[in-house]
Amino acid sequence: MGSDYFPKTPQGRVLCFLLALFAIAVCGYLTATQATFFLSQDASDRAELAGAKSIQALPAEITALRTAIQAWFTKRFRPVNCCPIIDNILISTVPSDR
Repeated sequence: MGSDYFPKTPQGRVLCFLLALFAIAVCGYLTATQATFFLSQDASDRAELAGAKSIQALPAEITALRTAIQAWFTKRFRPVNCCPIIDNILISTVPSDR
């Protein structure tokens, strides 16, 4: 399989083509296996760090969201004062901080 030596018969050319396909498939498989091995090690290290940081940040973010929602409801529905009962129901449906 070079520039100077190549098969002359149709059977030899077919065999050469099949061997070339097999060689490309084997090299691709080996390369993909190595890449998967290295990427999985890197991903597991990063996942542990990223997961811990995001979990620690969640309580503060939830508290900020609750405060923002409660402020929005208070600002949106409180000044109307059309019916105190409805205003109290709307404001009481917003979860408060624990």
